[in-house]
Amino acid sequence: MQRMRHNRNIRYVIFQVFILQMVLFFGCTPNDNVVRIYTESDSPQIQFTIDELAIVFKEKHVNLVFSNSEDADIQFTLQPENREIKTEGFRINKDDDRINIMASDEAGAMYGGLEVAEQIKISGLKGVTEQVQNPYMERRGTKFNIPLDVRTPSYTDVSDVAQKNIAEMWNFDFWKEYIDNLAKYRYNYFSLWSLHPFPSMLKVPGYEDVALDDVQRSTVKWKENYSTDGHGFCAPEILANPEILIKISMDEKIKFWQKVMLYAKNRNIDFYVVTWNIFVHGAKDKYGITDDIDNPITKDYFRKSIKQMFVTYPDLGGVGLTTGENMYGHSTKEKEDWAFDTYAQGVLDAAAEMPDRKITFIHRQHQTGTKEIAEKFKPLIDNKNIEFIFSFKYAKAHVMSATKQPYHEGFVNDIGNLKTIWTLRNDDTFYYRWGAPDFVREFIKKIPIEVSRGYYYGSDQWVWGREFTMKNPDKPREIEIVKHWYNWMMWGRLGYNPELSNERFAQLLQARFPESNGEKLFTAWQEASMIYPTTTGFHWGHLIFSGTLKAARDAQDLRIQRQGFMM
Repeated sequence: MQRMRHNRNIRYVIFQVFILQMVLFFGCTPNDNVVRIYTESDSPQIQFTIDELAIVFKEKHVNLVFSNSEDADIQFTLQPENREIKTEGFRINKDDDRINIMASDEAGAMYGGLEVAEQIKISGLKGVTEQVQNPYMERRGTKFNIPLDVRTPSYTDVSDVAQKNIAEMWNFDFWKEYIDNLAKYRYNYFSLWSLHPFPSMLKVPGYEDVALDDVQRSTVKWKENYSTDGHGFCAPEILANPEILIKISMDEKIKFWQKVMLYAKNRNIDFYVVTWNIFVHGAKDKYGITDDIDNPITKDYFRKSIKQMFVTYPDLGGVGLTTGENMYGHSTKEKEDWAFDTYAQGVLDAAAEMPDRKITFIHRQHQTGTKEIAEKFKPLIDNKNIEFIFSFKYAKAHVMSATKQPYHEGFVNDIGNLKTIWTLRNDDTFYYRWGAPDFVREFIKKIPIEVSRGYYYGSDQWVWGREFTMKNPDKPREIEIVKHWYNWMMWGRLGYNPELSNERFAQLLQARFPESNGEKLFTAWQEASMIYPTTTGFHWGHLIFSGTLKAARDAQDLRIQRQGFMM
């Protein structure tokens, strides 16, 4: 116990030195405007929010100084016993000009600090208001179809946006900026989606030769169209024309993703890996591995891969799977038997080996049966260290169609007392910088909260990586969630607090575009953005490539679009 206190004291001293260095960096002198700050925690979440406060104060020519509690102008206080403040929530109190940010945990303190920083940016230090905020949706996440390597593609890889982003997926500077912005937007969940990511991320015991060194893309002359069911992405002509983008060993790859996951954890963001099945890209024919549902070698390989994900990555929050996509001709029972023998058993193996580890298991309700899943996966549901939740495509592929969606009622009845995380698929707008807070607020409020564990927001057929379409780009090019900051910010912020006002959004626009009128810009942006829901809700196609505003792949595709109407 004394050693633990000693280590914490050392970390605290280091933290104070860090703050002092920050103050010196900003050039503080006794005659400068100064704001004094105090925190008893050295957590990376609070360090991050102090960094953001320092940036805001620097813009206002004010220096941030670390002080004791009695003299502080801004103080962070952790109150885990405060029942008014929920997990990730915060309270802001003011006593004259003194601001106290209270939270039950470091994540809430981070969000409270970000709220104060934002208010100071908009209205100055004296404009900070007292308030309590608690998260509305427990999990607020993103869906990211990740192009890891031409040999281990995701559904989006046969596209320009994916090919131009493969190298970025192995660039820590990209992930640092991406994760920092997720935290600012109040996301706490990130899901990496791949057809079969394991050869690019793991050394699986007994299947070591499946692991892929280096990062590759193909120099093949790509065809205009490819199948949308995941087949043909590793065709011989594609794999026969490799270009090595990065020389890197599997051990180095593992260290890279460990670093990314730890960085996410330090921003209160859980990291998940979600797959479609059965795909074996990168592993096919090695050791006898195939995509045959009855192949015992394939089952053993998948089971060991799932366990190894948790062994290899201590900060991995969980895994998710889809039974379908490449299980054609098989019954629900056959699909779920395979999923249990592979994914479920792998998670149970990991839980048995690491009894103190908390694991989340996500089973998508897609091309299968809800009641059959719940019955088959009961051993996971009953395991106290495993959280089993469903996933459901709440608006099919078109979240920007209508605020009230009609697809979930039967599903909600079927899952009983289990919970779900909702897929919010945006296959509607990739280029246009969409932004309609009233639509998002109403949409989120109409999601059935009583069965919800949260949502993840993202796309198929697009990679929200680094943009590549600007004719006069910044250097480096912007990442997509910064280019589309308004869109991504509102889906995160309104999931955390749907009562966030339109006035605040207008103030943020005013601060970002000081030459404009924030209120007029807010109104114009929202009204222009509502063209999407109006049109997509009228001309309806539930799958990708099926909306009027989404460009068809070619004339034939345009002719065969499924059409319908939503009331």
